Amino acid sequence: MTIIANERMKFPEVNIERRDFLKSIEEKWQKIWEQERVFEADPDPSKQKFFVTFPYPYINAYPHLGTGYTVLRVDILARFKRMQGYNVLFPQGWHATGGPIAAAALRVREGDPKQISILRSLGIPESKIPKFKDPEYWVYFFTKEFKRDFQRLGLSIDWRREFFTTKLNPPYNKFIQWQYTLLREKNLIAKGRHPVVWCPKEQKVVGDHDRPDEYAGIGPTEVVIIKFKGEDDLTYPCLTYRPETVYGAVNLWVNPEAEYIIAEVDGEKWIVGEYGAHELADQDHTVKIVGRIKGAQLVGRFAHNPVTGWRVPVLPAFFVDANMGTGVVMSVPAHAPYDYVALEDLKKDPYLLEKYGLDPSILDAIQPVKLIDVEDYKGLPAKEAVEMFKAKSQRDINALDKATKEVYSKEFYKGILRLEIYGERWGGRKVYEVKEEIINSLAERGMALRHYTLSSPVYCRCGAKTHVKLVKDQWFLGYSDKEWKKKAHECVDQMRFIPEDVRQEFHRFIDWYEDWACTHERELGTPLPWDDRWVLESLSDSTIYMSYYTIAKYLQHPEVYGIDWEKLDNDFFNYIFLGKGDPNTVSSKTGISRDLLERIREEFLYWYPVDMRLSGKDLIGNHLVFFIMHHVAIFPRDKWPRGIGINGWILVAGKKMAKSLGNYILIREAIDYWGTDATRFAEAYAGNSGMDDANFEPEMASKAVDLLYEWYKFATENYGKGDDEHRFMDEWFESVLNETLLKVTEEYEQVNTKNILVEGFFDLQKNYKWYIRRRGAPNRELLKRFIEIQTLILAPIVPHIAEEIWKAIGKQQLVVKAKWPRAQEDKINKDVLKAETMIMKLLEDLKEVIKLKKNKPERVIVVLPVSWKYDFLEKVKQAYIATGRLPEAIREAMNSLDSEQRARIGKIIPILQKNLDIFDLITSPNLETRALADALSLIQETLAIQVVIEREENLKDNPKALTSLPARPAIILEE
Repeated sequence: MTIIANERMKFPEVNIERRDFLKSIEEKWQKIWEQERVFEADPDPSKQKFFVTFPYPYINAYPHLGTGYTVLRVDILARFKRMQGYNVLFPQGWHATGGPIAAAALRVREGDPKQISILRSLGIPESKIPKFKDPEYWVYFFTKEFKRDFQRLGLSIDWRREFFTTKLNPPYNKFIQWQYTLLREKNLIAKGRHPVVWCPKEQKVVGDHDRPDEYAGIGPTEVVIIKFKGEDDLTYPCLTYRPETVYGAVNLWVNPEAEYIIAEVDGEKWIVGEYGAHELADQDHTVKIVGRIKGAQLVGRFAHNPVTGWRVPVLPAFFVDANMGTGVVMSVPAHAPYDYVALEDLKKDPYLLEKYGLDPSILDAIQPVKLIDVEDYKGLPAKEAVEMFKAKSQRDINALDKATKEVYSKEFYKGILRLEIYGERWGGRKVYEVKEEIINSLAERGMALRHYTLSSPVYCRCGAKTHVKLVKDQWFLGYSDKEWKKKAHECVDQMRFIPEDVRQEFHRFIDWYEDWACTHERELGTPLPWDDRWVLESLSDSTIYMSYYTIAKYLQHPEVYGIDWEKLDNDFFNYIFLGKGDPNTVSSKTGISRDLLERIREEFLYWYPVDMRLSGKDLIGNHLVFFIMHHVAIFPRDKWPRGIGINGWILVAGKKMAKSLGNYILIREAIDYWGTDATRFAEAYAGNSGMDDANFEPEMASKAVDLLYEWYKFATENYGKGDDEHRFMDEWFESVLNETLLKVTEEYEQVNTKNILVEGFFDLQKNYKWYIRRRGAPNRELLKRFIEIQTLILAPIVPHIAEEIWKAIGKQQLVVKAKWPRAQEDKINKDVLKAETMIMKLLEDLKEVIKLKKNKPERVIVVLPVSWKYDFLEKVKQAYIATGRLPEAIREAMNSLDSEQRARIGKIIPILQKNLDIFDLITSPNLETRALADALSLIQETLAIQVVIEREENLKDNPKALTSLPARPAIILEE
């Protein structure tokens, strides 16, 4: 049975009564937290601080589970660190800067049916939709809605520090203008001529936040256009990333089904796609369209290779996209997998030759020319790569893309240009060493020109396809500055990254960035302080706002602190953030008392820098790099960021969350259906830190309702029950509890929320059930400790039910203020853990052995090995660790045995070779005997057979008994 939760998706059935119980306590505890102001963080010199942040979300719709996934990880870490005794600041703001809100409001004003349909799909009342014509209304409306959803999600945010961006918020506006004034004074921002991603429809620069997520991180790339002169007096411009390979260009490609433009480009008649024509026009070329022609009409014509002088034919290829680059491609079949395969396709298809009137002899005359030697390829690199990746035709895009990447990468870094082709000037040198020299030579001779394009299509949020434009009067951040990059690299080197392996990505992006267009026109945002025609774009104003959080409670609340926004100026921010200037002068100018001014300064100094910033992986290549760059430019070294944590995107039921797939879930929908704690549980279970995408399973959210309710009932009904005896299994379970605490604490530090639940809930619950199965009734104090530890482990993830349990078992303090339990490492008995693992394995082995028997045995004898085998195996283990070779380790250990023992060892070597896990379970003979004796009644009860324990030395005449090993007793079945 399923229940419809919204119009898009059916959710698995949920226990309504249990769900409603959870929801009732969630509302109760959220009110208590608010009344007691438990998340309002103020400086406390007696405590170590922990400042954790999350990139403020863009507020043009309701928050969905993807937003919830990342911000929940921040909340879980914040709650965990509070329990560890840190003074934790978790603030939250809202991002309204940029084009999407302005563009959406414009579409509402224009009556765009699609935009109005989107608002209706969000549940916006019909009467309110006209209000969305105003961009400001979007900001105010969704700020309130985001906050409401975040509060319902139980996030432990200090809401006194809440703010939104743009000039609609005067103190934040002045803060951003202060930052850019400083950057300009440091010569890190200037007006210039630079390539940008440009939307031809909205006539604006398109930053990452102005485009759908799948196009993030794609920017202008410098390429070369090589001009092939046609025998028809036309120029065939070929855009290439590998101009050095023009020496092997043996034909040209066009798409026969596409329409091309005949355009006068700087006085020459060019054949070019429409996309390329617009891109050329926006890069300082004079472009005049004089005609149009089908690609099929160009097939069979000839042009001349400008370098070699070869007469090369124009041939048809369907892999060519007329709306990428110039739409004309030079063919280098020896080194380009697509070119090689396209030629083979033509040779194998007489119909195509006939269709386009091509003489087969033209193809016969085309011979690939090997230009570059790479030790990985013996023959033609393109041919070998095509065969390796099993590309059968030019339509095998995935295989050809892989082959192309492989060949280009190897040739660029390892390839040696052949002397007989390139002569003494470049021959014998590596590609990457001479590429620039070759480009300069081609350009100087008028054969080629430099150009900028996009390596793959990028679309603006308005739906228009973008291209690269050279802008002349834009303001740019000088990310290409070498000293700025150097400081950013130093910051990355000293930071903590979760996971560690993303560190290199930050180094790579810092090196990759050139100057960045930081201003747009006609958008919401903060105007440049010296040129208010321009507004700072969304990524550029989102770099150091974490510092604003530290003082936002003062600036955002004039009704409390009496600060006049009109009097705030650069001197105020210089003093607060950099300690520059005279406080008395600042106080006099701003009307802020000297005491309050010092409090604001001390607040910043106490909280800064950011200790951990958690974010989705899509922001590595833009926002997070900018975050580092601007901090090192503005602040002294001791205020640079300390840590960044990364997570993947959220999938729902294994698929990317999308409205078109019907699996798009809003936070409010999830909370309405499952309640907050069950939603939080399923989101935490979705994944760990790292680049891998997380998977929200609706079934787990429904299951979590039952799991949390059942834990509540168990904890509240069993706390204080049990006996006061001390038995073997108490040693084991106490070891399990403390070992689990050690593991879970580390997983919390790494924000591996799925591992926390697997190890700290599911595995711990399973171990408790085994403990009860083995012992019967629990030890009273151990059961109390288990309930406390389990509840505290869960508290950062499902805080509402944890609070309810904590109170019900008699704790006076809120669980959010409870101390994180410290593992008692001296009570972790590794040998006891090993011995009990041996019991578990033995029971499974006994079940399996008995199941294979046709007749049920009358009795089972479990044979423990002779004592010398324990010493022998320990020696084998140590030798194996040292050498990594088991036969050698066994031979070495056998040197300590007498002749009789050596004879007996021969029979157990095959068993040992197949059961290497024995090495991890070796304990003392006494402990193994004690564990087995303690488990005997359970084994007999489980098998419903008499089981006896014997020692190997008492059964010398039984060959089976002689195969007994430590951690793997022999089993004898008596029928």
